[in-house]
Amino acid sequence: MNKLLTVEEGAAALIAQEIIVYPTEGVYGIGGDARNVELAKKICAIKGRPLSKGLIVLVDDLSRLGDWIIPLTDEQKERMKTLDYGFHHTWLVPKTEKCPIELSGDSDDLAVRLTTHATARALCEQLGAPLISTSANAQGEPSILTKGDALAFDHPFIFGVVDGQLGGLPQATKIQHVVTGEVYRV
Repeated sequence: MNKLLTVEEGAAALIAQEIIVYPTEGVYGIGGDARNVELAKKICAIKGRPLSKGLIVLVDDLSRLGDWIIPLTDEQKERMKTLDYGFHHTWLVPKTEKCPIELSGDSDDLAVRLTTHATARALCEQLGAPLISTSANAQGEPSILTKGDALAFDHPFIFGVVDGQLGGLPQATKIQHVVTGEVYRV
């Protein structure tokens, strides 16, 4: 059984390069410091997910992406701040050669969500970096929707579960390409 962490303890674990489970807009996520590609590999191993599929990164500010993505126009940056159902959605952003392949997978894009969820945002702010975000469940299994199930999602690589509430998003986030506008998931 995982231990329950405060936001501050979760942020300290992230800074110490640990993997945590935490509440997001709609489900519990699993993540770590996106600058550490070894954590991306471990997260994919926990989920049974191929690295080739890539991962979403959460940010509290687009500047945290640094030179991993192409420069965005002001219009594209504003588009990424658009809310659906009161929440940001996930954007595919063309990556540069400096973006770790462990994050983008086989794609030419990096999946990015500018989060407004209080807990996830606080973790990003305190880490000061992008946060890996993928659902905290084995691939093909149902998403984790309760704190009890999050605590029971135990693995030696997981440091603990950050206490907090899910954001109430009624469905998975919309996925859209920031340049072309193409929608991949509604």
